[in-house]
Amino acid sequence: MIYKTISLYDLMKQNVDKKYIMQILLNFTCPLNPDVENFVHNKAFEFERVGLSRTYLVYAQMSYGETYLVAIFSLGQSSVELSSSLTRKDKKMIFGTTYPIGKNIKTLLIGQLSKNYTNGYNQYINGNTLMNLVFSKIKDVHSIFPSVVTHIDCKDDIHLRKYYEKFGFRLFKEADGDLIYLLPSNKIYDAVTEKQTLYSPIDEYSIMIHLS
Repeated sequence: MIYKTISLYDLMKQNVDKKYIMQILLNFTCPLNPDVENFVHNKAFEFERVGLSRTYLVYAQMSYGETYLVAIFSLGQSSVELSSSLTRKDKKMIFGTTYPIGKNIKTLLIGQLSKNYTNGYNQYINGNTLMNLVFSKIKDVHSIFPSVVTHIDCKDDIHLRKYYEKFGFRLFKEADGDLIYLLPSNKIYDAVTEKQTLYSPIDEYSIMIHLS
């Protein structure tokens, strides 16, 4: 199975008709997270247009030639504020450095991340493969616009926590009912560059994956 990541921004700049783009976005469903579905249906296009985020469409090409939209993710910018109580050891563990990086740190935000449950398309990609595709895109972004850490917010759900933690994300703090997880962007860059993964064990999708 071959995976291809297509940028919504590229579709717009290639003058693909808005109605066609919206048809693609409206074909995305996520009953497990209505907030993600709402973003894709009602905000992704405008956020892309004004530069608030970049959304990526993940397609899986079957061996018999059919191609399906199996997932989406979006990247943007955010920030976190360092507490004066953060120890040198914690700073090294969470940010990957003890260098004086300031109090308010700009981050690369994984804003949305979900499989597409329309027609059962979610079965054609697993969580490890999807995060590998996200990391590949982060590597490209980080090489041009570096960020100290990559940032993701999630609900306090044991399954979500285990999922992010197996890729190396560390809990930074709780804010407004959500958990803030961080991972040094250099660690992502190095892992992708060296064709390594940040989880164990490596499954078959890590070997078969075709990155865009």
